[in-house]
Amino acid sequence: MPERRRFTRKPVKVEVRYTVTDLQTTYASVVEAKGIIVDISSKGFGIVTSYPLKKGHVITIREGKREGLPDYGMVRWSDSHNNLIRAGLTFS
Repeated sequence: MPERRRFTRKPVKVEVRYTVTDLQTTYASVVEAKGIIVDISSKGFGIVTSYPLKKGHVITIREGKREGLPDYGMVRWSDSHNNLIRAGLTFS
């Protein structure tokens, strides 16, 4: 599969606790979950988590923040494998 990213991502391994806001329902719901940020670029990052992230979800990092990591991101895509979710998020 050809690389579709416009910005090169650097591998990282940062455990985080985050909240998920689902804006695609008739009401906004917020859930807290854990995950590992596995790569980052100037405009996006990848996360592995057990929470079923879906395109359009917005996450806010609550714990595990480090310099250079975003405070939030919007899910652009997600894929499930062995009960884990791998998702790509964008931020500005």
